[in-house]
Amino acid sequence: MIVGVQGTPNFNNYNIFLRAMAVALSELKNEEKEFYLYSVGPGNINDMAMEFVNLSERGMKSRGKSIKLFRVTPQWLEENIDSFDHFAFVANPKERVSNLVSLSKSKNINTNVYNF
Repeated sequence: MIVGVQGTPNFNNYNIFLRAMAVALSELKNEEKEFYLYSVGPGNINDMAMEFVNLSERGMKSRGKSIKLFRVTPQWLEENIDSFDHFAFVANPKERVSNLVSLSKSKNINTNVYNF
């Protein structure tokens, strides 16, 4: 499964980030062995993604699955969006979402915006 995540520079609620990742993980099929997380940033989101992957690695491995993090640019994700299964965007209330949200929706990719 290939998941993209992006957020806003002011977002700092790790619990909401974990909720977004839990929703993405719930879509992981039994036969899928890899969970690839592509973080578009900014730095605060990359840090949350790295912590999530580090904390989840042992549990995933015990279930015969692997989890990996890749940091990519918005342009890279935009060019490769067709290979993604899920896209999550995290933000504070009333913050604007990125263009990647509308692009992923237009490509019929499961897209969730978390702005609590």
